[in-house]
Amino acid sequence: MKLHDGDVIVFAGDSTTDADKRNTSDGLGNGYVRLIRNALFAFHPENNFRVVNAGVGGNTSAHLLARWDRDVISCKPDVLFCMIGINDVWRHFDYLDPQDARISVEEYAENLAAICEKSKGVREFYLIPPYYLERNRSDEMRVMTEQYADRTRAVAARYGITVVEVQPDFDAYMNSRPGQSISWDRVHPFEVGSMIIARRILRFLDC
Repeated sequence: MKLHDGDVIVFAGDSTTDADKRNTSDGLGNGYVRLIRNALFAFHPENNFRVVNAGVGGNTSAHLLARWDRDVISCKPDVLFCMIGINDVWRHFDYLDPQDARISVEEYAENLAAICEKSKGVREFYLIPPYYLERNRSDEMRVMTEQYADRTRAVAARYGITVVEVQPDFDAYMNSRPGQSISWDRVHPFEVGSMIIARRILRFLDC
């Protein structure tokens, strides 16, 4: 994909995107969004890009859909990446918070489809399926994450949207080291995991 001078690049999602953005002066957080912004500025100094972190910790696909117009479309993105779904999965295992709504895989697909409908005017739109840093593929949460990821791919195919896969990159990492070595809960990527995500996205940005 070719970027243009002045492009607005928005990253939407949950805490994996948010990355403590409220405690950073520029609102970019301390995760993969910042790494991507820095790479773009370093390797495309001739261009001026606006990078927006539209991640909010704890969001499910329903939460993200509810704020999509306000937090995402209002930014008038030229390039948009959306990674959502791990909280939709997580809530099925979060027995300490039984009051929080659990999003079925069917509801998740409907929410994603609604997000795609709202984003038809975006020049470049990418969906990133949820990932889980567990090498045991029979692990119950890994299995469910794959089911939601499959729905992401199905919705993307319906709308002709490109899918950015990060699970294979994490699987390659876990061939040598366990997922817990870079994520205590196997979801939040921290520094090393953020670099893995950033590298994959930067390839789509030709950077």
